[in-house]
Amino acid sequence: MATQAKRSRGGSPGRRPGSRGGRKGGFTLLEVSLAMTVLLVALMAATLSTLRMHSLRRVNRERVLAQNAVRSVCERLHSLSTRGLTEPAGWTATILGGVAPGGELGPDFAPAELTPRAGAVSVGSLLVITDETRTDQELGVQLGLPRDLDGDGAATNTDVGANALLLPVIVRARWHGAGGDAQVAHAFYVARL
Repeated sequence: MATQAKRSRGGSPGRRPGSRGGRKGGFTLLEVSLAMTVLLVALMAATLSTLRMHSLRRVNRERVLAQNAVRSVCERLHSLSTRGLTEPAGWTATILGGVAPGGELGPDFAPAELTPRAGAVSVGSLLVITDETRTDQELGVQLGLPRDLDGDGAATNTDVGANALLLPVIVRARWHGAGGDAQVAHAFYVARL
């Protein structure tokens, strides 16, 4: 009967009356806080990673646009060089006229969707060098300059525009984009063949 009295009061054998029988389901406030902190850190890391990937994608897209514009200008200049071989004005005059202001190519170009650097008029520039005394260090490229451009055996002429056999060319694109200021440059020679 004593055992039965304990059971009727809600207790079970071997337990004190009024004590809870085991832990009930649920989480403590500390466990919930810890789980929320872990989730927030993971969410922030995923967000930062996504933003960084988006920024890198924009930087790469801008670089591809600039490289394509530079490549296009180089191809047009090679075409002008080939056409200059048959022009009555002559090879050098055709090239220099084509890259002069108002010429077929002009001294600058503006690739779509790229913003010029602060203070710059255009993104792209095209420079044909007729001074064979200029140096690679001065121009910021690797062309092997100074070099004899007119075939007279010396690299001392400051203007070979009338009789050059070889002309160094630098095509640059400089812009301000998603990653800050950037540049693509291509230096090469066009030759009278």
